[in-house]
Amino acid sequence: MPLYDRSKARRSLFDTMSYRIVSQATTLLGYVVLVRTMSKEDFGVLNLLYSFIPLVGTAASLGLEQTLRRYQPEYLRGGNVAAAAWLVRRIALMRFATNIFVLGAVLLAWKYLAPRFDLGAYRAQFEIFCLLILLYFQTQVLQLTLAAHMLHRFSVGSYALLSLSKLLCYSALAFAGALTLRNAIWADVFGYVVIYLFLQFIYRRRCAPEAQAYRPKSEERKRLLRYGLFNNFNDAGTLFIDSRIDNFFIAAFMNAVSVGIYSFYMRLNEMAMNLMPGRLFDNIIQPMFFAVKPAEADERLPQYFTFLVNANLLLLWPMLAFAIVYHSELLRVVFGGKYIEHAWLLPLVLGFATLNTFSTPVALVAQYEEKPHIQLLSKMFAAYNVLAMIVLIPMMGLYGAAVAIGTSQLLKNCFVWWHVRRRAVWLNAGISFLSSVALWSVTVAVCFAIKTTIAAPAIIQLLLGIIVIGAAALMQMRGPVLCPSDRDLLLRLFQGREVRVLRALGLLNPPAGPQAAR
Repeated sequence: MPLYDRSKARRSLFDTMSYRIVSQATTLLGYVVLVRTMSKEDFGVLNLLYSFIPLVGTAASLGLEQTLRRYQPEYLRGGNVAAAAWLVRRIALMRFATNIFVLGAVLLAWKYLAPRFDLGAYRAQFEIFCLLILLYFQTQVLQLTLAAHMLHRFSVGSYALLSLSKLLCYSALAFAGALTLRNAIWADVFGYVVIYLFLQFIYRRRCAPEAQAYRPKSEERKRLLRYGLFNNFNDAGTLFIDSRIDNFFIAAFMNAVSVGIYSFYMRLNEMAMNLMPGRLFDNIIQPMFFAVKPAEADERLPQYFTFLVNANLLLLWPMLAFAIVYHSELLRVVFGGKYIEHAWLLPLVLGFATLNTFSTPVALVAQYEEKPHIQLLSKMFAAYNVLAMIVLIPMMGLYGAAVAIGTSQLLKNCFVWWHVRRRAVWLNAGISFLSSVALWSVTVAVCFAIKTTIAAPAIIQLLLGIIVIGAAALMQMRGPVLCPSDRDLLLRLFQGREVRVLRALGLLNPPAGPQAAR
């Protein structure tokens, strides 16, 4: 049976959806406990430490993860399991070695660099955090590997296991009054130990072939090396277009408390982005995307690109509308009003996320066409981000940081799209965008009218907003935001009892408006 057939994709979709729901729910609950319980100083330092993950990941990446994403599905599609296993072993070993090198360099330079970012007194905590960083990248390699084998129940299930472990540890520490910075780091390390052992066990049982001897030909090594080399510099450029790296600029210009505030809103945005279909099913989409035969690419890639963009916008538009109207009420009810003085950061970062919704689809097209040099050149906008941070943070504070990262990511994505625009085609761009803007502008106006005319507690306002925006979202599903090829893909993928639900929601009905007559 083919590894990337429709039935396995369908099963992986349901496994991913169920485990991601658990993961997102427990992540949110754990984050609420963390934000409500930790001091602002400790919370800011914890987020600053987490900013070292992209720093370590890109300082000597060698394009390792990108090479694994790109070529493991190709090996498996051709039935070359031994080659896939060889690639996994090499990637895991090289990632461990580069991480040790970079972390050692950071520790050696600690007394010179740390005081510039208010971290001088936290060397002991960083040494513990180094364990987390090593575990993080090893688990990432295993998660990508299991996803390439279409074992999403385990790869995505590990995220749920991690978030559940964190929630239990955070809750126990908060109940005991011991949720300090050091204990929060140990709780996270414990969670990563659990999922690493789990993933390693599943990989040995389900993926590793009995005979693992494999030696790639010199031409194949050169191909992998060339792709990895381009992506090494590509990943290095990504470093300064990562919102977590913004934390170092904020710490340098402001303080650790400001890092906590900014990270809080960026984390809320990240949790919202994790609900997007393009992110929710990324481990399913990537191997199937790269498994498309070259002869079919001109037809299928624009359909996939359009589907990912439109599916993301189905959720992004209502989220953005909700954040514009109810950002303060959300923070007051869920997080006890903490960091509410910067509540407008939430709709700002969600607005940029909506503009950048084509980021993942366009990157997939560029990777499929093996154009890492284009992605590398796009990182020139990292220089713009650095300059914008230096200029805007002193002028606008945290809002300046959000504007800098949002605009730099938008410019980068537009640059990549321009070079792959022949296949990265948004088939129903005009009607989808215009109809959505019209619908959600009216919805936001209605919500503001209700909010100003009905005096009610914050939680009642949230419930009223959910009802109005939920009704608008149902209208959107039946409108032209999805094109006929999107609905056809859904119908081909979902052919069980779930079809009734999708049809009731309007996702499988002909689109309303001008397209219905075509």
